[in-house]
Amino acid sequence: MLKHALAGMIAAVALSSPVLAKDAAPPSSAAPAELSQLDFFAGTWHCTGKAFANPMGPEHATTATVHADKAVGGRWLHVRYDENKTATNPTPYHIGVYMGYDSAKKQFVEGCVDMFGGYCTQSGSGWNGDTMTFEGTTNGMGDPTGVRDTFAKRGPNGLMHTGEMQGPDKKWNKTDEEACHRQR
Repeated sequence: MLKHALAGMIAAVALSSPVLAKDAAPPSSAAPAELSQLDFFAGTWHCTGKAFANPMGPEHATTATVHADKAVGGRWLHVRYDENKTATNPTPYHIGVYMGYDSAKKQFVEGCVDMFGGYCTQSGSGWNGDTMTFEGTTNGMGDPTGVRDTFAKRGPNGLMHTGEMQGPDKKWNKTDEEACHRQR
């Protein structure tokens, strides 16, 4: 009896699902035109900058390599940020990011994971002149914390990145800042 009830429930769910319904249109595999705004980030970049003093460590210089390329059927931009280990940066930061576009919400989206087990979700409206900003929350270190990443174009092969987090007072504090130049 339980076996038949379970089979009936599964069939009802499957038939009501828009993806499985025979009259439903299959999801589109075409990437939205807005994704082309992320093309600027594609390539390999060399970045130099500074991580500002915070509870995890003192201020120090940073150098990093960033690789960004289309992934997952061209619907996402996968970005890998890898800092170099130095005497002043003995625990270099590594993060993986996916950037995309949510057509229903008409906004750019970003999800990230880092080497400390942290993760973030952010969104933004796209390029405003030569500036693109993503804002959202980071998790994995206690309570969710506001986070913001701002990218500013510096010609066809350069950009500035500023990372910020909200303190307990909800004021924005710079976490890092770097100048990046496209290598290829």
